[in-house]
Amino acid sequence: MMHSMLRQGFSLLISCIWFLSVRAQTLQESYTLSDSGESYKLILAYDNGKQPVYFFRDIFTPVCLDDVCKPVRITLFWDLLGNYLRYEVPKDEPLTKLDHADFTAADHAKLQEILLNENSLLKDFKMEDLVDSSSQRLSDSVDAVTGATKNTVKGEVIEGALYTCYTLWHLAHGATVDDIKKLTRKKLDEPMLHRFLRSDNFHYVYFALDEVMDAQGLVHDAYLADVLTLLASDNVFAARYVWQKINLRYFTSADEQGALWRIFLQASYTQQVALLKRMVELELDAGIIQQITDYLPQLNQALFKQALIVLAGQKVLPQGSQKALMAYLNAADRERAKTVYEALREHVPLNEAFKEQLRSYKP
Repeated sequence: MMHSMLRQGFSLLISCIWFLSVRAQTLQESYTLSDSGESYKLILAYDNGKQPVYFFRDIFTPVCLDDVCKPVRITLFWDLLGNYLRYEVPKDEPLTKLDHADFTAADHAKLQEILLNENSLLKDFKMEDLVDSSSQRLSDSVDAVTGATKNTVKGEVIEGALYTCYTLWHLAHGATVDDIKKLTRKKLDEPMLHRFLRSDNFHYVYFALDEVMDAQGLVHDAYLADVLTLLASDNVFAARYVWQKINLRYFTSADEQGALWRIFLQASYTQQVALLKRMVELELDAGIIQQITDYLPQLNQALFKQALIVLAGQKVLPQGSQKALMAYLNAADRERAKTVYEALREHVPLNEAFKEQLRSYKP
């Protein structure tokens, strides 16, 4: 694909300068880059605290190989990891479709949707796939393109702006993305990683987690508080990601396990399932075992069963916990009685009264 070739020919920073933007009134850093022999500027914008916020690039490009289409003047914006964010066009140079018809509000919304989709089918097409078979020219009309291509791309583009969509998508997801990643990598430091871990941008969160946690799930000391905060956050996917990766050495003391149990109590159902599945690997404090036991009546059957697996995996069950669990064997809820029996019948360190109840249990 043309833009894959551009990506390969993309070289890194030639120069950078500092200046204060009149347009945005924010501190910016300009990088003059070379892309297959042609230079262009990529701008990094900073906030008032002099922290990098986003990249943007002003683009003026043809979107046809003839004079049928107007050239496009557009500014594309990316986050610090090269994920496309949005675009802007000058009011006096609007985007146009076939026959120079201006984009409508619906067209702009559709284009934003197209550009946000990094997995768009447009990535699989070459320019020559967009040729009108009757005129042998690139076409902005989906209906003029050959059958197989037409059926594939119709839902991916704006009718009357096929090649515009194609060109802008490849600019949004092309060579600039790789260079942004390289530039951010060079600027990566402790403050930036803290910001990433505390961000609402899930790309930042996952990137930072992979930076501060090693393959064994050990967290660099400077970031442990942020990582544990994520575990307790409303960001369900980040919390689950942390729990799946983090080393359980951080949950060996009674205080640490108490904090973990409090996280469980506030967590979503799916996160509760995930928490219990790994808690079975912990040697729990007696007080935490009792808290789990006391909370069993609040759990649905699936969580009840998973919590019992955690309890059954403990080397020692406190007497209070055993007494509470014994009561289930004679309770009216026979499903829970059976669950307790199946979970604990092979659990050796039980008191004699409990063992006798298990021996005499009848489904």
